[in-house]
Amino acid sequence: MNETRVPAGPERTPVWVTRLSELIDRLYLVIRVNAVWWMLSLLGLMVAGVGPASCAAAEAFIAARHGERVRVLPLMWATYKDAFGPANLRMLPLLVIQAGSLSMLWMMATGVLEDPVPSAILGSLAAVSAGWATSSLAAIATSPRVRRQDLLVTWRLALLLPGVLLLRAIPLVVLLAVWLLLCSLVWPMALLLGAAVAINIAV
Repeated sequence: MNETRVPAGPERTPVWVTRLSELIDRLYLVIRVNAVWWMLSLLGLMVAGVGPASCAAAEAFIAARHGERVRVLPLMWATYKDAFGPANLRMLPLLVIQAGSLSMLWMMATGVLEDPVPSAILGSLAAVSAGWATSSLAAIATSPRVRRQDLLVTWRLALLLPGVLLLRAIPLVVLLAVWLLLCSLVWPMALLLGAAVAINIAV
């Protein structure tokens, strides 16, 4: 008589194996997105490349979240080309505000002003400005619907959304600040994962 052989091993894959596999896939995606983000940012000489490259990275993460098989380079390149002009026009002023606010925070932290009262006031204003600009930039980068509006409408939505969605904006800014601090302490991690993780947090 022929006996039916039962396959050896567990009937189902352990949960931890599945979770580990998903984590590895996610990490691989983040590394690829970060590498392409650097390439596209450098292609725009950083100043004109960061905005559209961030939009392209957000599109890759959104597609992955929807369960699509993401071909990172073709998807990000197509988004970068489409978003280059609109994204720069909409994001560069906010990037300037963000950079200026962060520079002010750094100067306050290094004790440029000896009087603590003006230093505290300017530091608080710079922190609020940097946080608001960061939330507005995240709204533009991660939402094609916001980005595709007319210029003034996009700016209005981007500036209003952090106030309307305050419970989302505050944790977002805090998480990004913590990640920025970690990246400033561990440079290899910043180069390998920095921008992509920040954009993934915003998505």
